[in-house]
Amino acid sequence: METKWTYCAICSIIQIHFVRGVWGESANTEDIYALPGSDVNLTCQTQAKSFVVQTQWSKVTSEVELIALYHPQHGFFCTFKNTPCNSLVSFTETPGNVLKTLKWTLHLKDVSSSLSGNYECSYTLYPEGTWTKSYNLLIQTNVAYEEWRSSHVVETEMNQTLEIPCFQNVSLETSSVFTFAWLVEDNGTQETLITQDNSISNSTYFKGRIKLGANYGLFLSPVQIHDNDLNFSCHAKARPGKILKSTTTVKVFAKPEIPTIVENNSTDGLKKRNFTCFLRNVFPTANLTWFLDGEFLQGEKEGIHITSQEGKGKDGYLKLESVLTMIHIKEPSQSNNLTIWCMALFPVPGNKMLNLSSGKISFSLDSWMPRETDRVTPSVSWMPSKTDRISPSVSWMPSETDRTPTSVSWMPSETDRIPPSVSWMPSKTDRMSPSTAHLTLHSEYLKS
Repeated sequence: METKWTYCAICSIIQIHFVRGVWGESANTEDIYALPGSDVNLTCQTQAKSFVVQTQWSKVTSEVELIALYHPQHGFFCTFKNTPCNSLVSFTETPGNVLKTLKWTLHLKDVSSSLSGNYECSYTLYPEGTWTKSYNLLIQTNVAYEEWRSSHVVETEMNQTLEIPCFQNVSLETSSVFTFAWLVEDNGTQETLITQDNSISNSTYFKGRIKLGANYGLFLSPVQIHDNDLNFSCHAKARPGKILKSTTTVKVFAKPEIPTIVENNSTDGLKKRNFTCFLRNVFPTANLTWFLDGEFLQGEKEGIHITSQEGKGKDGYLKLESVLTMIHIKEPSQSNNLTIWCMALFPVPGNKMLNLSSGKISFSLDSWMPRETDRVTPSVSWMPSKTDRISPSVSWMPSETDRTPTSVSWMPSETDRIPPSVSWMPSKTDRMSPSTAHLTLHSEYLKS
């Protein structure tokens, strides 16, 4: 096999030089500039009606050094050590209506000064003959870098489609060595999204949400909360030594739900009224304010106390809560019937602010203080001692006319004790109705 390929290689060189001597065209040369360590793709492209006999890449110094061959029947042959042919060269043939397009590319990776020189590409076609093109590869070791940078901020809303241009108001000087890439940066970590060959990152976060647009722009759809504050940058090299970087910071906004207001049960009886305002699914933030009969309430007002807190859900949305506590202070000009509600003030793209109001709760100041008819008089109770045994059928509680001031209390002293030997049970003739029994006993003890 090795002998066969060597024979073919020698024959092809002889054949190409022979054909060039008879039917060949004058070679055109293009200078290619590259930086050490960069990748260079040298491409020959032509159109033809006939079929391909053979294609070849060679390096021309004092002699012709074969690099690679392609034959439609025998395939590829390469002379570079430790480099497989499918990584070194590629050949494509695209049919057309009349002519077919032929593309023959040499891929040079991580170039160094040893690879500088003249490279020649040739097509052997039947019956046209030979077509050639030359490249002069110049590795620049001392290059004055010219770097152009720009930064932008773009605002968008949730679930929208965002287009980020690669370069704004800049004409790109594209050439055969033009390269570009889209990267995203988050908290100092960079990830490549799209490269020169249109390969797209397999990142699960951006999967199915990014694609390349016109003029190397980047489309992001749909926009999500977690895209906020991400830096998308387009890196391009227009020519050797000239690097362009454009960075775009994304700001995401989400319109919240309508705020809701509820009244909480107070643990202090009728002395306080507590109201809570909830705001959900807001981003980046919002302010909650309170209104009482159209008057803006502030926490430093007498009798008003407002506390607020903010939380973040797993989906990235913010949740706000504001609690208003009112201590009853009746002002002379204040109406007995009041209405309270809360309002959310939140930002939107374009440096604007919008507001949403909750429903309203109406209440009366009369419900804060007990009425005269609702006042409760403390009850007076009496329990006899062990020596004051009374039949279980006899009981005593003061009636409305027997109300005793709460500050007055009475307990029998030791001298008022009834000897244990003395007992009293009413006879049949001494029976009293329950309503008169408790009055008689009460009178007797007051006398003693």
